[in-house]
Amino acid sequence: MLENVANSLSGAMTLLEAPGQVDLEDLERRLTILDEKLHASLMSHASEELMLKIRREVDSQLAAYRRKMKAAQLAVVEKQYLQKRLLDEYRLPRLSLFYFG
Repeated sequence: MLENVANSLSGAMTLLEAPGQVDLEDLERRLTILDEKLHASLMSHASEELMLKIRREVDSQLAAYRRKMKAAQLAVVEKQYLQKRLLDEYRLPRLSLFYFG
């Protein structure tokens, strides 16, 4: 899966190097799709121990906010934290134009 994402990123680089104007919105859409695939791959291949460690971190970090936040808000924050930690753990970047610089 990671190899497929890397190949797709190489293809996106070709689009950037082509003459003419680049459709940045379409490029961001492509990056979003690849980012989602990357997260799915990391989630499915991460060890139980790593996932447990990250879940414990999430619970610890959000303990003070659980009563103040709605369930939907908590779910979003937990998901974002988990995704960020997995990327950090494997030293992978976010795939978004917003994060490239």
